[in-house]
Amino acid sequence: MGKMKHIFYSKIRQALTKLSLRSRLLVLFISIFVISVSIVGAVSYVKAKNMTTETIENRLLREAELMGYIADNLKFLYVSDEAYFQQQLVANIRTQQEKLYNEGIQSDFFYITDGKATPFDTGDQELHAVPERMISQITEEQNGVLNGRVNGKDYTFTFQEMEEINGTYVIAVPVASYMDPVQEMAYSTIFVIAISIAISILLIVWFVSSLTKPLIVLRKAMRQVREGDLQQAVAIDTTLPEFISLKKSYDAMMEQMVQLLLDIRKTTLHLQKHGNELQQSSEGTLVSNQELNGAIHVVKEGAEQTAASSEVSAENFREMKQQMEEMLVNMESVFRSSDDMHASAEAGNQSMSQLIQTVHSFEKDFAQLTETVRQLQTDARSISDLVGLIQGITEQTKLLSLNASIEAARAGEAGKGFAVVAEEVGKLAQQSSQAASQITTSIHNMEGITNHATREFEQMLQKTHRTLKMSNGSQVSLDRLLNEIHDVGSKLRGMQNELSGIKKQLPSLEQIAAEFSSVSQETLASAEQMLGSSLLQVESVKATHEIGLKLSTTSESLSSKTERFKIG
Repeated sequence: MGKMKHIFYSKIRQALTKLSLRSRLLVLFISIFVISVSIVGAVSYVKAKNMTTETIENRLLREAELMGYIADNLKFLYVSDEAYFQQQLVANIRTQQEKLYNEGIQSDFFYITDGKATPFDTGDQELHAVPERMISQITEEQNGVLNGRVNGKDYTFTFQEMEEINGTYVIAVPVASYMDPVQEMAYSTIFVIAISIAISILLIVWFVSSLTKPLIVLRKAMRQVREGDLQQAVAIDTTLPEFISLKKSYDAMMEQMVQLLLDIRKTTLHLQKHGNELQQSSEGTLVSNQELNGAIHVVKEGAEQTAASSEVSAENFREMKQQMEEMLVNMESVFRSSDDMHASAEAGNQSMSQLIQTVHSFEKDFAQLTETVRQLQTDARSISDLVGLIQGITEQTKLLSLNASIEAARAGEAGKGFAVVAEEVGKLAQQSSQAASQITTSIHNMEGITNHATREFEQMLQKTHRTLKMSNGSQVSLDRLLNEIHDVGSKLRGMQNELSGIKKQLPSLEQIAAEFSSVSQETLASAEQMLGSSLLQVESVKATHEIGLKLSTTSESLSSKTERFKIG
């Protein structure tokens, strides 16, 4: 049995999870209203029935007591004439019966002596016999009220012990004679409840539709945005200030996103352009470095030859002079290549500076967009505070209803209708509190959506930080390259000055060949050092070329990510 119940509840839960917000609100509001009105009607009927029964029973008890007083007075007056006493007593009972009949209450009168019920001769008796079981109960209790069923009809028996008649005085009243107005009121109440439920259902359907329609429109628009379409315009037909504020925030967010994507695309184009320029510049620098290495190798070979032939004759020294002149010519070519490489590195450095500035601007735009989404979260929290205020008003309304019910209870019969109205107000306040709770849940869901959007934008901002860090690394590498090019140029110029001095001293060096041998060894060492510096420069240029390739790859990846959004 427990397993069957669990399966049943599971199916109900699954069915509810498939319902939309509109369906859930309709089911909730209509169910609450129908249940509340049904409970109010049922409670009102029960209270009216109990109140009528209690009133009639109290009235009949008073009638029985009154007849006891009348019998006591009659007995005192006609103590010596029993027959006249009975005649006057029956006359008063008939008067009592007629009075009750005029008020819509049909009644029969008996007296019980020695376990036997005898009807009074009132001329209009419907109940001619009382069951023995009922007679026994009346005899045992002597005074009070009993309800019983006789001949298929419900009766209320009110009885009072009277010594004047040596028995118990009994008034029998059919329950239907005083409950018919209550039944008619119940039918009228059911009719009014049915009409109220129908009208309320129409109002609830209209209210829920006006409440959920803007959310449906926004959900559809956000689904299109998620698919990459940023071109649609959202039109919400509502007068609720919360939804109007939400639409304004949504439009502002869309404008920021469109502007941001346009800036990203412009930045991507700049990245691609500067990346290509950096690649071309680094390729030219690599070619120049290769030429420089070739020239340095030639210098090194010339220095080795000079060192080898330093001990030969002056004829060989003249050949070395000729090679030295060729080396100076090659050095001029190296200087031109070095100047070109320095200019290319300067251009790459400027492009990298522009790239870093663009990424900084991109970072600021992302931070502004994240702040806009956070402002949307603040607006959602303001709506939650407003719902809390509504809940406070609802609690005050409940307290007012309770006070009105207390005042109505103090007023007695005159305040019964006001008590029903006060209870209705309390029920409506309860419904308002529950509806406010449902709205709070919807706002919390909306806050969850905006939190998710904030996290996504913060992730994009982190990617921007990484891109900026990579760009700063490229800037450092370019600065290092410029410094190394400047060092190589300085060394080359120093070497050129040294070679020029050597050329001027060649006539005198012909006479001191031994000293020239040591100078050629120094030249060889300088050539080897210059070759090592040139190799380091080649490695730096290769690293710059790889950075340019990475920059181009990053810009292409960023471009592919922004292309899926349609912004016109």
